[in-house]
Amino acid sequence: NAAAQPVPRLDVAAPPLALIDQAGERFDLAASRGTPVIVTFAFAHCADVCPTLVHQLREARAQAATGPVRIVVITLDPWRDVPSRLPHIARQWNMAPGDRVLSGSVAEVNAVLDRWGIGRARDGATGDIAHAAVAFLVNADGRLVARLDGGIDRMRKLLAES
Repeated sequence: NAAAQPVPRLDVAAPPLALIDQAGERFDLAASRGTPVIVTFAFAHCADVCPTLVHQLREARAQAATGPVRIVVITLDPWRDVPSRLPHIARQWNMAPGDRVLSGSVAEVNAVLDRWGIGRARDGATGDIAHAAVAFLVNADGRLVARLDGGIDRMRKLLAES
């Protein structure tokens, strides 16, 4: 049971992250210092894991009630989740005003995913992306506190402890 397992704690600088958000502006994680950030990875054409993941993170944030926490979703599918589609995706996932959905060129997005150690495989025929449910908690100092590989419901506890 993933929820019962202790979450391994990290204390390393968050990898660089700068992509285009749903407002068409460049979002740089380094500029978010001062506020905790949940960073996760999803794509709009995903019918099951991704919408559930984003919903669980929104719920964890609401239940933890620890003050402002921004959710940043990096697309796993820069081929289809192009910057012009990000406003629609943010609405589809009911993102809060301070949250960000990020994309960019295929090369830019893949470089970010690689820096963050996100495994994925794209099906060339369908365009779907095989991936795990992964979320990071980045503290107000820009350091990675924890990585959740599944068991996303544990984010509420992490937020409460941070």
